[in-house]
Amino acid sequence: MTKFARAAALWLLVILALTLGQHASQAAEQRFALVIGNDEYRAAKLATSANDAGLLADALQSAGFTVTGARNLDQATLRESFREFIGQVSAAGPDAVALVYLAGIGLQFNGENYFVPVDADIQRDVDVPLQAIRISDFTQPLASLPGRVKIVILDAARQNPFAGGNQPLAGGLALVEPMRSMAIAFNAAPGTVAPDEQGPYGAYATSLTEMIAAGGLGLDDLFARLRLRVSDLTQGAEIPWYASQIDGPFFMTELAAGAPPPPNVVPIADVRAKPIRDFPSVDDAYAAALDRDTIDGYEQFLAVYPNSPYSERIGGMLAVRREAIIWRRCVIADTPPAYWSYLRRYPNGPHVWDAQRRLAMLAAAYDPPPDFAYYDFGVPPPPPYELGYVDQPVIIFAGPRYAPPPRPPLFFLPPRPREFAGLPPPPPQRERFALPTPVGPAVPAFVRPPRSVEFRGPPPGAPGAGPEGRQQRVSLPTAVTGAPPPGPPPGAGVRPAPGGPSTLTPLPTPPRAGPGGPPPPPPPPSNAFVKPGSPPPPPPGGQPQPSSVKPSPPPPPPPGGQPQPGSVKPSPPPPPPPGGQPQPGSVKPSPPPPTGGQPLPSTVKPSPPPPRNTLAPPPAPTTVHPAPPPPPPPPAFHPPPPPPPAPVTVHPAPPPPPPPPPAPVTVRPAPPPPPPPPQIQQRPAAGPPPAAARPAPCPPGKRPTPEGCK
Repeated sequence: MTKFARAAALWLLVILALTLGQHASQAAEQRFALVIGNDEYRAAKLATSANDAGLLADALQSAGFTVTGARNLDQATLRESFREFIGQVSAAGPDAVALVYLAGIGLQFNGENYFVPVDADIQRDVDVPLQAIRISDFTQPLASLPGRVKIVILDAARQNPFAGGNQPLAGGLALVEPMRSMAIAFNAAPGTVAPDEQGPYGAYATSLTEMIAAGGLGLDDLFARLRLRVSDLTQGAEIPWYASQIDGPFFMTELAAGAPPPPNVVPIADVRAKPIRDFPSVDDAYAAALDRDTIDGYEQFLAVYPNSPYSERIGGMLAVRREAIIWRRCVIADTPPAYWSYLRRYPNGPHVWDAQRRLAMLAAAYDPPPDFAYYDFGVPPPPPYELGYVDQPVIIFAGPRYAPPPRPPLFFLPPRPREFAGLPPPPPQRERFALPTPVGPAVPAFVRPPRSVEFRGPPPGAPGAGPEGRQQRVSLPTAVTGAPPPGPPPGAGVRPAPGGPSTLTPLPTPPRAGPGGPPPPPPPPSNAFVKPGSPPPPPPGGQPQPSSVKPSPPPPPPPGGQPQPGSVKPSPPPPPPPGGQPQPGSVKPSPPPPTGGQPLPSTVKPSPPPPRNTLAPPPAPTTVHPAPPPPPPPPAFHPPPPPPPAPVTVHPAPPPPPPPPPAPVTVRPAPPPPPPPPQIQQRPAAGPPPAAARPAPCPPGKRPTPEGCK
């Protein structure tokens, strides 16, 4: 008995764990949607695409989707948005649900569908792969993810506004086969286009939003009702298309407790199991054939009602679908016999130019050999009357040829809710790439996401409130928000905004002398005295010459550009010689060179400050080398005030007044030049070269040496 109780308890624990695991798996389902609406094309302006994307984004949020949306994206931003979205879905795990909605202009080229970005410039057919984005470039990576449900909706089957050159493109979108766990929907049947709409919203987007807001519809039922609603709104001119390879049921929304009871509608499975001839009226039979949207359903209708008012439209839909299937299988085969077989069946069909391009790429002749074997496409060849439907540049089920379709019976499609009868236009969007937000909620409050959905939208109160205080939870792709702002690159003279941090490293500011600058450092004192002469005449500027001794050029400025004060009275600064700068002289100057000439080089090598200079002993001039600073000279070498002059700091302007003349000192003239006259007037344009001088006598107790007094 004990073993039986233990076994029963163990089974109960296993069942409980499985139940909890299944519930946890269902509760972890996350939904992600990428919604794009392009309407500002260079070649055309669409009236509803951006508004349609904003309306559907609002409905998908109510269905538990984390929505990333934008409008009017160029090719680079659109590709980066696709890459970002696929990465987001991949990181969410195997239970993620992905939905992509593209509203704008779509094209087909060589059996592939393309979505056109707003910056496309398509001048001829071969520009399509270069200027547009191939749909399979992101549907294939999306299908490879482990998620169970991926939905791609193309609201882009419109008339081609671009130039087609001498080889026009086939109209509408090409028929494709969805991969496993994926559903694909077009706003118009393959090979056809939707009529132009005035807005503010399109029939396809409003009908899709209506079915999401109905609550409790499976994916197949949702798109079957969508087809009937769009056909009714457009008077049969637009017939949407849908194909799915999703296993198991999937519900966008469900009704909450206390919601109004759903309308009494026959389940779609019961309708499709019933033969067309068993419907009581031609109107019901037309709705049943349109609901199925298959070659078999259309053929059954024509067999029962060959001359009904709706047979013309059913015949056109059958002809277009047959041609689309044959072309799809021709592209999959991609052999010359397949293209030759298509050209024999449709000599003026919509894909004639595509077949010729493929034959040229395969290096095959346009005309087949007489004994070639027809390719088996798996469908019967078209009857002759079907060629009249497809041999047109644009196929649209509108005009006097087609009678208006009947209203769908109530057991197929309930009446449209009044809130969808006349949706007001959305208010203007202030942000450039943000989707327009509808005025009111698209989904009523009693419709909610399934309980297994985990929503990860922005928290309540986050920035982005929509009209009437409603929260706007649609986020822009990082390809839009993370793009660098327009402008020149860093380092190109960009000045930071007021109050903002600078991204440039400032250059060091050199020191300045004058108002607001640091005072110049004092120069090392000089131990050489010169014999004064008669003061030169004042310069032309009217300022008296401050020096009463033989003038010498001022010391060079320091690296920071500051002037140095001298211990002698300076003369006007001459221009520096090439390759060096003049130093203060300690002897009488030689006669100045002619005006405009270069000053003679000095025989005294300048020494860098701050060490003091010591001159070599007479009689011959020699080069002075820097030595360690000697002890400060005794007071005898500095004339005390007031008779001797005090050191004066030299500023750029104005110069200080002339001091009293110092005591005369006997000096020996330099041997190379002739003896100068007693008085030499200094020319302002050039300075005299200094020469070696007799050193001053040493103080008591010291003797002269080559290195100085010791």
